[in-house]
Amino acid sequence: MSKSIKVGAALLASAVLTACGGSSSSTVIDPPTSAENAQFDIRVTNLTNAQPLSPVAIMMHRSGFHSFVDGEAASLALETLAEGGNNADVLGEAEAAVQYISSVSTDGPVGPRAISPVATLTAPVADLADLRLSVISMLVHTNDAFTGTNAVDISNMAVGASMTFTGPTWDSGTEANSETAASIPGPDFSGEGFNAARDDIIDRVRFHQSVVTNASEEFGLATSSLEERHRFLNPSSRIVVTRVQ
Repeated sequence: MSKSIKVGAALLASAVLTACGGSSSSTVIDPPTSAENAQFDIRVTNLTNAQPLSPVAIMMHRSGFHSFVDGEAASLALETLAEGGNNADVLGEAEAAVQYISSVSTDGPVGPRAISPVATLTAPVADLADLRLSVISMLVHTNDAFTGTNAVDISNMAVGASMTFTGPTWDSGTEANSETAASIPGPDFSGEGFNAARDDIIDRVRFHQSVVTNASEEFGLATSSLEERHRFLNPSSRIVVTRVQ
């Protein structure tokens, strides 16, 4: 058999295998069309005067998942974020949940009185009827305060629609609010972040009462390294969600 005939036979055999499904390398799976996914843009505004927000964990999921529950002890993942600003475990916890849809972290911290760059997430259209949003970030000039949303309902948003949520300030209940420089991370102090020991006398998540600071001789905390400018009110963040597709 000539060389040209052998080549032709080989090509014919390849075509037959492909037509019969005998070659997995020829299978092409089309990517989901835009009609199968909704796209959302999220912006986070830091409403404080001198509290940078740590890189923000933004998670979309179905109902039934919570990164924290008011009145219950914080998970190790939440403790790690609330004390040191590291959101990797919080995101990992969400990704491991059966209700998980998508997640992202902002590229860096969000400064006081600043708005984060747009973070974009997608969700299957089939999940829109039960879509929830959780956003968590540490106030880094605190011992263990964090802000954000906890599984808020963003279901059935129309394309072009926006929703705005305010993020309360929470105390994770994992570290005593000593307000000493050695116990507070962040650019003003560069103290310790996460510490596995839990020394808060109330070991549960709750609304934060704001920091005491050393600003007042009568009502201040003598050992506090925080100043009046480090105070914050509730809410300490604003989250705007827009469906763009």
